[in-house]
Amino acid sequence: MRAASAALVVSGTVLGLLWRFGVWDIVQIGHTDLRVILWPSSAMLTVGWCSTARGILITIFSVAVNCLLYVGISLVLRACIFAVRPSA
Repeated sequence: MRAASAALVVSGTVLGLLWRFGVWDIVQIGHTDLRVILWPSSAMLTVGWCSTARGILITIFSVAVNCLLYVGISLVLRACIFAVRPSA
């Protein structure tokens, strides 16, 4: 649940920055594009991501894919931690 919440926060923040400033460059540090690292499925977004029905549906699907990605990563990390941690 926390992973999905984190994914929603990341997606919402990126979409908010895009809505406010209108450019992807705002989430870059040096030559590193944080949008691609934190929200890989954002590559699915189209130019009309907030103004057309198709763009809005693609954006919703992209956010859902990001949430599932974060949940999957957190489950794998949890399994790795339990495998490495000695049992009591």
